Amino acid sequence: MNLFSKIIFWTSTIILGFVNPLISVGMVILYYLPGIIQSTCSPCDTEQVSSKMNSLSEHTKEDMR
Repeated sequence: MNLFSKIIFWTSTIILGFVNPLISVGMVILYYLPGIIQSTCSPCDTEQVSSKMNSLSEHTKEDMR
């Protein structure tokens, strides 16, 4: 989002918060949800990479024998 759309989003969130606080809470959750999902899934990706690297080193050891 660029600066203008962020200003519009947060302004509308604050205004809707006075009308119905649940709407503003939902908007904030939807705003931060992609970052939360990405940070939750990133440890899974690093574990897969490290396990691939470990299996690669085992294969290399077997080839060297």
